[in-house]
Amino acid sequence: MIVIHAHIHVKHEKRDLFLEKVQSLIQHSKQEDGNTMYHLYEDTNDKSKFIMVEEWKDEAAVLLHNGTDHFKQFGEQAGECFATPPRVEQFAVSKKY
Repeated sequence: MIVIHAHIHVKHEKRDLFLEKVQSLIQHSKQEDGNTMYHLYEDTNDKSKFIMVEEWKDEAAVLLHNGTDHFKQFGEQAGECFATPPRVEQFAVSKKY
């Protein structure tokens, strides 16, 4: 299993636009065959910081996801919202507890 943490920092004035644009990404990503979890969490101390927590069956599912239209469109549409480029961490998990 592959776990991804995408740390997202948005511009304060673009927060609502980001939340609007990310809904389609979340909805479509959850429907992908290789996805087991896809959730967006907001930092309780800073309303402009988020983390997307994703679980995928394998690396092939991640690569397929990264090539989907909804993933590419989100990047194009929400790019103006980012205060800094998203920081993505990827972990290979061999055993689920």
